[in-house]
Amino acid sequence: MTAPLEGIRIIELGQMVAVPLATQLLASYGAEVIKIENTGTGDELRFYGSNKGGISAMFAHANSGKRSVALDLKDEAGKKILWQLLETTDALIEGFRPGVLSKLGFGFDAVNSKYPSLVYCSSTGFGPTGPYRDLPVYDPLIQSLSGWASAQQVGDDPTLVRGFVADKVAATANAQAITAALVKSARTGEGSHIQLGMLESNITFTWMDVMMHCSLLDDDATHQPNILSSYRLFKAKDGWVSLAVSTDKQAKSFCEALNRQDLIDNGRFETAAKRGADIADWFNTLQESISNVPLADLLEVLRGADVPAAPVLSPAEVASDPQVEAAGYLQETVHPLAGNIRGPRPAASSFGSELTLCSAPGHGQDGRQLLHEMNYSSEEIDELAKKGTILLRS
Repeated sequence: MTAPLEGIRIIELGQMVAVPLATQLLASYGAEVIKIENTGTGDELRFYGSNKGGISAMFAHANSGKRSVALDLKDEAGKKILWQLLETTDALIEGFRPGVLSKLGFGFDAVNSKYPSLVYCSSTGFGPTGPYRDLPVYDPLIQSLSGWASAQQVGDDPTLVRGFVADKVAATANAQAITAALVKSARTGEGSHIQLGMLESNITFTWMDVMMHCSLLDDDATHQPNILSSYRLFKAKDGWVSLAVSTDKQAKSFCEALNRQDLIDNGRFETAAKRGADIADWFNTLQESISNVPLADLLEVLRGADVPAAPVLSPAEVASDPQVEAAGYLQETVHPLAGNIRGPRPAASSFGSELTLCSAPGHGQDGRQLLHEMNYSSEEIDELAKKGTILLRS
């Protein structure tokens, strides 16, 4: 089966999550991704968290299916190599602060003048304008500015999502925008300059629900209590469970399954409007109804009644969940540097591009092969390595 982006070449100039994960998503659809790293430490995500052999678990997941070339782009010979690569490139994505790549000679105007059909994506923290334009940024800052943190309140205190949620939202937005621009380029021959800030993409992502009270501005708009502010997990007798008793049918089934028909009969919770008007009380009632029920029994009776319910799994328990095992979501393989490694297959596996975590590249490991493909001789490559223009590692 032919993958939808087979034959598309993408140059990545970025590190950490928002840029690398975007190109990994495109690689999962068949694109060839060439990761340009510096000749020093390379992508610093290599060293964050669990790691072995210069490959962290996070790096392996965000960079599977790529080729790594380590170049000194301040060196003229390094710039020449990148220009040569761009001759056969369909899209470039960069994650520098605004203006940095222009100083190196690879800003959008310079690239577009030579390759007008190329898609150019600038992934930044805050976009090309505004008072925050040149500020450094990381995931927690975007969570704080975009509404994520205040929506995760514990009591009256805001808190952070315990994951790179803002980076991953930005990565998904980058990948979608590049894919759309590639379609435009194929149809019209015109390239695009995508300028996508993390803050913008995360506000767009959170606005529909987290910001619902900020949308309807007329005085006669009806604002019910924000259901999201009351979201919670529930504790059964011997474990935690997630419940989504949303529709009238589900509420009726829940009450019947747990012998709480009185909750419907007394009229307090019989309709979604009544439950929504006092959602905190409804959730407290759900908790009261299950607190003495063993978790296994609770899941059996609620699932049997078609009420949405799921146990709260620890990260270590996810791999052994029956659904995860039956569907084959996770794969185990051997990485030449990181050793035995486990992780999810591409979610859109039916597209025919099966990446494995063993294909996350070592720092600069593909430089020699790639330069050979560009008709550099072994002697020329060795000379470039001696000068420090390119870092060669096997």
